[in-house]
Amino acid sequence: MRAALLLILASFCALSVSAQTAEYRSALNKMYWKNKLPYLGYWQQDVHYKIDANIDETTDIITGSETLVYYNNSPDTLHELFFHLYQNAFQPESYLHYLQEANGVNPTYGKYEASKQGITIEKIQISDNPAIELKTEVDNTILKVKLPTDLLPNDSIKLNINFRTFYERGSTRRRMKMYDAWGFKHYNGCQWYPKVCVYDAYSGWNTDQHLNREFYGNFGTFEVALTFASNYIVEATGVLLNESEMLPDSLKQKLQISNFKNKKWNETPSVIIPYKKGETKTWKYRAINVHDFAFTADPTYRIADTSILLSNGNKVQCVAIAQEPHCSGWQNAASYCAKIIGTFSRDFGNYEYPKMVVADAADGMEYPMLTLDGGSDPGYRGLLVHEVGHNWFYGMLGNNETYRPILDEGFTQFLTIWGLEKIDNTDTTIYEWNKIKNRYLRHFTEPQNIRDRNAYLSYLSDALRYNDEQLNTHSDHFHGALGQGGGYKHVYVKTATMLYNLQYVLGDSLFLAAMQHYVNTWKMAHPYPNDFRNAIIRFTKQDLNWFFDEWMETTQNIDYKIKLVKKGDITNEYKITFKRKGRMQMPIDFSVKAKNGKTYNYYIPNTWFEKKDTSTTVLPRWIGWDKLKPTYTATVNIPSGIKNVIIDPSERLADINMLDNRLRGNVEFRFDSRIFPLSSWKKYRIWMRPDIWWNAYDGFKLGIHLHGNYMNVKHNFAFSAWVNTHLAQGGEKFFPQSQKTKAGWFSYRFDYSTAIDKLMKDATFYFSSRWLDGYEMYRTGIQKQLPKNFSLDVNLKAFTRNRLAWRNYLIYKDEWSTIWDNNKSFNASINITANFRYYKPKSSGEIRATLRSATLFNSFNYHYLEVEHTNTTVLWRLDFRNRFYGRIGTGNNLPNESALYFSGANAEEMMENKYVRAQGFFPPQWIGSYGTQTNHFHYGGGLNLRGYSGYLIPEKDNSGKIGFAYRGNSGWAVNTELDFAKIVQIKKNKLKEWFSLSTYLFADAGMMYYTNASGENQFSQLRADAGVGAALTIKKWGVLQGVKPLTLRFDIPFYLSHAPATENNVQWRFVVGINRAF
Repeated sequence: MRAALLLILASFCALSVSAQTAEYRSALNKMYWKNKLPYLGYWQQDVHYKIDANIDETTDIITGSETLVYYNNSPDTLHELFFHLYQNAFQPESYLHYLQEANGVNPTYGKYEASKQGITIEKIQISDNPAIELKTEVDNTILKVKLPTDLLPNDSIKLNINFRTFYERGSTRRRMKMYDAWGFKHYNGCQWYPKVCVYDAYSGWNTDQHLNREFYGNFGTFEVALTFASNYIVEATGVLLNESEMLPDSLKQKLQISNFKNKKWNETPSVIIPYKKGETKTWKYRAINVHDFAFTADPTYRIADTSILLSNGNKVQCVAIAQEPHCSGWQNAASYCAKIIGTFSRDFGNYEYPKMVVADAADGMEYPMLTLDGGSDPGYRGLLVHEVGHNWFYGMLGNNETYRPILDEGFTQFLTIWGLEKIDNTDTTIYEWNKIKNRYLRHFTEPQNIRDRNAYLSYLSDALRYNDEQLNTHSDHFHGALGQGGGYKHVYVKTATMLYNLQYVLGDSLFLAAMQHYVNTWKMAHPYPNDFRNAIIRFTKQDLNWFFDEWMETTQNIDYKIKLVKKGDITNEYKITFKRKGRMQMPIDFSVKAKNGKTYNYYIPNTWFEKKDTSTTVLPRWIGWDKLKPTYTATVNIPSGIKNVIIDPSERLADINMLDNRLRGNVEFRFDSRIFPLSSWKKYRIWMRPDIWWNAYDGFKLGIHLHGNYMNVKHNFAFSAWVNTHLAQGGEKFFPQSQKTKAGWFSYRFDYSTAIDKLMKDATFYFSSRWLDGYEMYRTGIQKQLPKNFSLDVNLKAFTRNRLAWRNYLIYKDEWSTIWDNNKSFNASINITANFRYYKPKSSGEIRATLRSATLFNSFNYHYLEVEHTNTTVLWRLDFRNRFYGRIGTGNNLPNESALYFSGANAEEMMENKYVRAQGFFPPQWIGSYGTQTNHFHYGGGLNLRGYSGYLIPEKDNSGKIGFAYRGNSGWAVNTELDFAKIVQIKKNKLKEWFSLSTYLFADAGMMYYTNASGENQFSQLRADAGVGAALTIKKWGVLQGVKPLTLRFDIPFYLSHAPATENNVQWRFVVGINRAF
């Protein structure tokens, strides 16, 4: 018996190895497409590559010779061949270069890239007739080769190609990368050779220019020899044919990852194979049933492996390679890889390759039998699951991911969630939560639901704003954006959500069987989205076109609600009315919680199909969409009465508004621990905490704070209310004892905003109200995001200070005019603000223009237009920060709190900062009123000439009368800072986590247009200041993640162009402030 088992095991192992040594185009290869046609009449092209490549670590150049046999299995006669030269994307005047420029990115290039050396073709010939000169044409990343004779159906051609590929370090992110590894060079070889384009029945030649997104390749055979310096450890697609030569047992033992389990992270690696210049090794690989070949190489790589035997008899070698300084975090990588292979093989179809490699390669990318990853356990688990999962959807199912990326990226995102839940046996990221050491953080950090984190939240938060994308879209057609911009993320998250909703529609067992059918049908072939649809529909024998149409071809959404629950006409009968608010139709699962604790489950089909579930009562069909039958009434019998009704207890139905999917319990309350809270799409969340504050007039303020939101999109609010205790009020230096009793006893602050995209695209309505530190304010408006980083804000604002005594709160008591108990005055205005942000590699900034006009009910008469442009430009290791400001005002009755001030912000602006809206945080001798000398308090704003803080700025008019230019209604200023933050730094890593320090030189200049002593308007003299400053930012407050950073500023304006009479132009003076000056 034992001998028989050993014989069977040996046979399985032999099958695994022989599968990669067999001929691709043979009856022995069970995965060859001709041996398992997806449908009658299907065809695809075959390739056989032989590549010899030398990777020179001194020049960073791959020199290669490639022999390609291309088999024309199509019914068409081919007149030319096309090749991808992917690395040509990363050079000046490429299509990618122009796309980056169109997105405001100015890429920089290395010397090879700058001279347009990505992949260069040295020679291309027909093997049988090298004398024939082939006509070629290169258009950036596509090479066209005109064939001297037509390639007929069922014929083949053999080409010899000599090429060179250049590694570079330009600014554009790419997969073929080279980087430093503790004195050595690490190489990832991705899309590194001339790769023949796919010719298929769907679109003929696929000649998409590479714009740094997806790929598409022909299945076939790869025989590749890689020559590296002798100290390199290499892994690649396929079976290593000369393993005993490259990795003898004695060497492999020294390279075991387990040998370095106690090595400190990023500690300098040991040298196991010394580098000898000129000494090389050649690693020989062979692979079949693959459509690409990639490699990774590093002298510091260390190895671990294990194996898993699958139900198809395939023994898979699971390999982990990690840089030695990272080995402590990669101890379980090989075994975790085996778990991934086992899980997906069991649930979706067996893995057909002989090995799988997970590599510590500072990336996140998939290739047949090889994934380039990064990080450490447990954080890398999601990445490993995702990239290994790609060997199903991309690797074995070789879809045209450039044309339709949903079939690989979206399906693999679904696999990622599935794998994490199954492998770790949890639906939350508990494995990351377990790593938290701080007891407070651990107690209050909520493990995040894996589905929510990886799919639902991201999709639904956009769908709630009608901002998701149609899935059946070319990878390069997401609004011309880069990376995952332009809605490209929905390729991942919306597709994964779609598949969970397909599971919801079909039921668990039928869904899984249908997915297995799709995988097994299209292994080692090229499916398109219609092929997936047809596979599912034919297997289930159900018309699911309604589902695929609305999910893949539209941006419709799901939105159901429980409209009404009432008693029926007979005893124990209840009528539950549902309403379909969204345009998508779906079947409805719902449960009824009875008052006696019993649960009743119901199912409303939306077609003739009914999923199998014996525990559920099937109700009559609800057939309808859009305006057809938007409501449905279910009649149920609940003897003890209804306690609650819940739509979709499984929480798979991707309803964009779950707040009306329960009869009760749609809101949940949580303690606000100041740990970053998680959003939820399942319920409205409200966080609460006690709140304490202090200022010199109220004393201690004791209160409560609440804030809540729905997915950070709808119904965001924050509310704080305090009792002003008058305990520990400021002393006589702040205000007389007689004034202390006049302080208010109650304060509140309320802010609300909600997305209104259904009415206006990319728009948010907001409302704010304050009764805080003597300030009564109301503001309401709409913010709208416009294309190309423009935004617009229109609001109405009205405020006052109810009592004259409440000016005692203010830092400058006399600089407030609007008092209700004096003359029932209100400062009311309409405000329109346009904003533009721009980002360039070495320069970024913001331009803001605000138009304010006093409204009809304002007690004052004033209007102004102000424009502010802030910019930061990188000069070497210096940041050159600039602010250009101008304001033009009109009117004859300007309230002081809204005036333009020479030295800094006005009182209205200071009301938005809790440290300066009331006295208490600065010594009283620094503040109080403007005078004949400068003081030591500054808050950024206005003309921002910080050296003139607190100074009245007296000036004579033409008649010799003295007026004060410290405030007005018009003016202009230029403010500059030369920041040394990248040179003068906090050195210790621990301190850098908590603090950042900026030191700088500054200079300010400006003029005020003010009303002089004769009542006439005139410009002040041009004034300037200059000095040095430092800003210390407290970046975090221990475990309290929700507390905002605080910047403390100390400026020394040692030069004033027009100093007060008691001061010199150049002398020691200082100002202290909260936040940067601009």
